[in-house]
Amino acid sequence: MKIYHYLLVLISLTFLVSSCDSSSSTSAVNPDDPTIVDIAGNSQTLSTLSAALVDANLAGALSGSGPFTVFAPTNNAFDALPEGLLESLTIEQLGEILTYHVLDFEVGAASLQPQQSVPTINGGELFIEASATSVTINGSSSVTGADVLASNGIIHIIDTVLLPDAFGNVVENAQKRYFLSSLVDAVIAADLADALSDPDTEFTVFAPTNEAFNAIEDVVAGLSIEELTEVLLYHVVDSRALSGNLQDGQTITTLGGQDLTVGIANGVVTINGSAVVTSADNDGANGVIHIIDAVLIPSFE
Repeated sequence: MKIYHYLLVLISLTFLVSSCDSSSSTSAVNPDDPTIVDIAGNSQTLSTLSAALVDANLAGALSGSGPFTVFAPTNNAFDALPEGLLESLTIEQLGEILTYHVLDFEVGAASLQPQQSVPTINGGELFIEASATSVTINGSSSVTGADVLASNGIIHIIDTVLLPDAFGNVVENAQKRYFLSSLVDAVIAADLADALSDPDTEFTVFAPTNEAFNAIEDVVAGLSIEELTEVLLYHVVDSRALSGNLQDGQTITTLGGQDLTVGIANGVVTINGSAVVTSADNDGANGVIHIIDAVLIPSFE
């Protein structure tokens, strides 16, 4: 599944570059301009980020030729992190968070698509929604200052620190993905968000996309809250199962008490013979999300 993940990253990057209008893209204009690290170091509002780059031994790398795109959290964004989190991080964890804010190509705000995912240099993904008036990252962080040019790339200033999947629970990791908003809305409506955020329990979630919910919107609209809860629990297992742990023909008991059947053929994983796993092993703090292209319907008793 690692090869599959890397192919997805390459496809996403190719799509982003090919879909950008070259007449509207922004590029650094002068190699004698300050680097991204210089700009952060000379900015009163980015001093925490600047210090963190030094602590994580990343200042040298981000002073290189690039080009890079950096989504730069302000000091207030770092201050809003849970108390003690920043201080508790190892150098490796701090580096993982910081590199989650960096793309190894340059993209200006005018080149962003209405919705897109882009690969970061730590192997993760950012989920971007852009309109004529705003840009939101991972459903929570807003770009407050766009297109700050540097000699080796571009900076977009943001108001929230972005955390990789490893630091989020399954609910938070679903919330950051704009294409899972129907699932998130359903989880909230069924009052399951708190239970699935439990840090002491591990889950596997087979997460249908918005398109999957749209395909059966008439069915979903007719469900009672109790039936909706049954449907959602049919997508959740109370243990962490990465794709490498799944086997062809395996049955898995869900939180709703009914079984799912796994199929594996030619590298493609299916659930119940119909739902295809389109993105596997989105691994978080309390479980893993496998994204699927169909909603699984249990037997209602």
